[in-house]
Amino acid sequence: MNNTEARLINAVLKDKQIHVLLQANIDNVLRTHTDIWNFIKRYFEHNSSVPPVDLVLEKFRDFEVIENIGATKHHLEELQHEYLNDSLKDILRSAATDVQNDKGESALNDLITRTSELKKNTSVIRDIDVMDLDSAVAYFEHLKQMELAGNIGIKTGLPGFDNYLPSGITAGQLGVFLAYPGIGKSWLALYFAVQAWKQKKTPMVISLEMSESEVRNRVLTIMGEGLWSHRKISQGNIEIETLREWYKNRLFGKNPFHIISNDQGGEISPSVLRGKIDQYKPDFVIVDYLQLMTPNQKSDNETVRMKNLSPELKLMAISEEVPIIAISSATPDDVNDLSSVPTLGQTAWSRQIAYDADWVMALGRATNSDIIECAFRKNRNGFMGEFLVQVDFDKGYYRYKDYEDKQL
Repeated sequence: MNNTEARLINAVLKDKQIHVLLQANIDNVLRTHTDIWNFIKRYFEHNSSVPPVDLVLEKFRDFEVIENIGATKHHLEELQHEYLNDSLKDILRSAATDVQNDKGESALNDLITRTSELKKNTSVIRDIDVMDLDSAVAYFEHLKQMELAGNIGIKTGLPGFDNYLPSGITAGQLGVFLAYPGIGKSWLALYFAVQAWKQKKTPMVISLEMSESEVRNRVLTIMGEGLWSHRKISQGNIEIETLREWYKNRLFGKNPFHIISNDQGGEISPSVLRGKIDQYKPDFVIVDYLQLMTPNQKSDNETVRMKNLSPELKLMAISEEVPIIAISSATPDDVNDLSSVPTLGQTAWSRQIAYDADWVMALGRATNSDIIECAFRKNRNGFMGEFLVQVDFDKGYYRYKDYEDKQL
């Protein structure tokens, strides 16, 4: 547990999410880093902020800084899990000794008391007291720091979307793009990912429909902003020196942009996705598309599969503290009308997806049109509304259009 505690302390010093630890009962869980944690709490009480790492190193010479670290919440759950296992072993060993000494009733009472206390210290269910000033101050100080750092929410650059979702795309959200085939939902999702990347985020795209090279070509087209067409880049018809110079000027030193595909035919389940999130630590995740993902609980019934899948994604977005956008197919009531904007009831296989999502944006596009109609069918954190996006898939352009300005 020593290393786990060190990771947790490093995490809170890095992401400043002290409110997560104040809401949890970690005083009873820590064993080797109690002094450092008490120092962090005292510093926060006097300064309303987490101490800088240099100050902690000055006070605690043996403290080791860990560079590649995850979110505070992730390492808290890791510590609670280890504490639970270690404590249970001690409790069960003690109970076994009592039973061998013919003290069954004493063993039972001890089990009930100690497991109840253990549950309080390791519960992953959050409970807060609104009257707890320290917790409230920590939470709002954290929000202030995130806002100053530009980390409150990811903006898309499309006023229609950003106005209807004022806080932006934030950690813990499950968003859904809902559309019929061929509308452009994958393109638009990748545009969102590029906008996140421009805001110094690390996107990760899980592609279950396209190869990694196809996704990369689309991403580079959008990033290129007209420097080359999708047609040319897909054919390799670009000047290598131009590409080198562009990479050097635009991409060097920037955050990574991860693309994960199942080109080799392997299954991608929520467990695989969680492993990739732990590996790459992304700030923005796209799953393209949902109906091709394999739930952890397998079933031959497609409706059951989708019902099992969407809650797992929502819980993952919360526990990993990352926004996840899932692309979902729609099932038309009329097979001759594949250009309209679908409703929630037309979500393919299961409406559970729409129920679990924080927001659902449905898309529609007439044949040969360069206008995508977008409509929020659900928006838990914002407002319902509609807007238009003018697109040029070959050049990677996306522009917001007012409904009053629909004629081009």
